[in-house]
Amino acid sequence: MKYVRFFPIIFIILTKFVLTNVPVATADVNRQLTASVKVGDWIFRKGIQVDSLIVNQVSGGDFSHIGMIISIEPEVKIIHATTSDDINYPNQVIISSLAEFITPEFAEKYAVARPNFLSDRQKQQIVEDILTKKGEEFVLASRDHPHLYCTTLLFDSIVKVQPDFNPEWTYSHVPLLTGIYLFPNAFANYPNITWIYKYPEVN
Repeated sequence: MKYVRFFPIIFIILTKFVLTNVPVATADVNRQLTASVKVGDWIFRKGIQVDSLIVNQVSGGDFSHIGMIISIEPEVKIIHATTSDDINYPNQVIISSLAEFITPEFAEKYAVARPNFLSDRQKQQIVEDILTKKGEEFVLASRDHPHLYCTTLLFDSIVKVQPDFNPEWTYSHVPLLTGIYLFPNAFANYPNITWIYKYPEVN
């Protein structure tokens, strides 16, 4: 029983160890990705919120969200159309840091892919075009209606410089999601891309 008085001390030490190592792990990921990614790369994540689960179920893919890397220095920045990543800017196209995009609050897994079929010049043109859409309203609607969500944000800018870009659109008959939609899986399965990073690393 004389050891009981040491339990609070041990608990504090362990808690401090865990909490201080979470930022270190995040910093390591940031450094690794900053060293390997490029402007124009696609960044995917599998979310843990209800809308993400619905997307995964309907599309059958590994990911529920996608954005594009628009800058590397001084930190990795990503543009994407989202509903709730930033409570100050809901339901719109926003720019997030890498840490914000892959935070465990939103991401169960994430990955970066490089579209090799686009030149560096084309990627820069796409970035310049997509930046003009910052702040525009998020609109989840079928292909035959006005729409602006994560995949179509990228798609609409890519086809301007690469007209033959043709990821597969999918018909959905889920309530409130009936029609033809473009899911992140269509980008993940697109030919001539290279996977730069995946977390967690699985076969």
